[in-house]
Amino acid sequence: MSSRLRTSAFLLGAQLLLASCSLVLDSSVKKGIGESCAADSDCQAAKCLMSTAFPTEKTGVCSLQCSSASDCPAPSSCIKGQCQLQLTAGVAMTGFPGELEGWTVAHNDGLQTASDALGYLKLEKKFGLTPGNVLSDVKDLASRNQVVIGNTVDYGDDFVAAAKLYPDKKFLVVNDGVRYDYPGRTSNFSTYWVHREQAWYVAGKVAATIGKKRLGVISAFINPDCIRDVNAFALGARSVNPNIVVEVRHMGFWFDINTSPTYSYPPISPSTVNYREEYLTRMMWDSGVEVIAHLGNTQRSVKLIDQLIAQNPSRPTKVWTFANDVKTGCKDSTGAYFPTCIGSIYENWAPIYTRIFDQIQRGVYTAATVEFDVDGTDNTSVGVSINPKGPGDDLATRALIQALAQATNPGPRYRVFSGPYDINGQRDKDGDGIPDATQKMLSGETVSDIELARMCWFVKGVVEKTKLNDPTSADRDALVPGGLIPGSSTPNQLQSYVAESEDKLVLPTGLSAKCRENSF
Repeated sequence: MSSRLRTSAFLLGAQLLLASCSLVLDSSVKKGIGESCAADSDCQAAKCLMSTAFPTEKTGVCSLQCSSASDCPAPSSCIKGQCQLQLTAGVAMTGFPGELEGWTVAHNDGLQTASDALGYLKLEKKFGLTPGNVLSDVKDLASRNQVVIGNTVDYGDDFVAAAKLYPDKKFLVVNDGVRYDYPGRTSNFSTYWVHREQAWYVAGKVAATIGKKRLGVISAFINPDCIRDVNAFALGARSVNPNIVVEVRHMGFWFDINTSPTYSYPPISPSTVNYREEYLTRMMWDSGVEVIAHLGNTQRSVKLIDQLIAQNPSRPTKVWTFANDVKTGCKDSTGAYFPTCIGSIYENWAPIYTRIFDQIQRGVYTAATVEFDVDGTDNTSVGVSINPKGPGDDLATRALIQALAQATNPGPRYRVFSGPYDINGQRDKDGDGIPDATQKMLSGETVSDIELARMCWFVKGVVEKTKLNDPTSADRDALVPGGLIPGSSTPNQLQSYVAESEDKLVLPTGLSAKCRENSF
């Protein structure tokens, strides 16, 4: 190589190195590897690489083609044939990816899919971080990573505190579509969410084609997030059959916090001891529910119904279930399908994480509350997967999802709660703390974002038992514990759960106690 060529090569390498490290301050010098660009002309001795995940995006990053690491100036690496900067993300997760932790499984799978698709994303994960005091763990992740993710809204306050300490890092937590006010939040803190009530609405439609009179939902926490899903399920079902009812029972946690079963069920001889989800499932079995869905993170109700059906083959009415959180919720640990499982109401976090990290990498991510809706494709953020060996129709279900995704005036987010329908007496549209005089959703009326965020009322058709510990007792309109007392004229008079004398199933102390405040 001539001295001139060696000198030119040296200068080019030096330019690229300086640009990639963002050390060039002269505006006349073009952008280096990893910097945002709109065209090749923006880049210094490189091309503008547009998003591989979202090719229609108009902003890319400067990059060079490569065949090995030696082709790339530090600190870039050769990733999928392009010199790119690596993006590191620390992830705090509330559970462990396993059979009983569908929520964590769904997030873990979504993160891994995003990492595989993008190539430049490197993940560091911490599992089993119990909400309440995770600040030290979040700080530890932030010390080594550019982005920190948390998969529960309950990490929010600790993430806000960490964001103040690391202003050059990005912090994101799952928002349940309810909490928007994080006091002291900084510009490097944001939230993300998927409107899963849209999938619950579709599941309600499917359930009403299988169960004819009575459906059931085992709710988790009594907060607006869960209430929305129960209402969406009921509205979907009643759009198919206006006379069908949905029995609701409340668990008080996402998964049973006890390490062993604690709830005795005397009607069975000898008496069985169950986890709370199993206990409530047995109550619904005895109340005549035909389809049971649940909002918890485990599939215990699915497994139990499968066992009960096997033990009671002569039962006149078969009971079916919906799994939750993951597409594969209808499968056991061996990969075999539960015969009584219709399908699974799931969140697909892969496109969400791919979008977020892709935008961060290209320098166009804006800290905000990012929300995702159903999109009508097989890669939709929320959906309903159908067990091919069950009674559900996969093609019909996909058509329902696509129809909802394509809805306009209103779109999917508001279509689910469009009127007309009646409400149980706890609605407070204007937020003055007094139930509205008119408890109806009018034709064409829908629910605002603000009201969605504080939904502490059930639609008519959602019922509970007059004696919650007696599944044979009469139905009554379900009331939201922690919601307003129907007909009260005094602001913020809240409905208690039930008197302990009426029901031994009083929620564990402190759980789901204040729906309107969305606090415990």
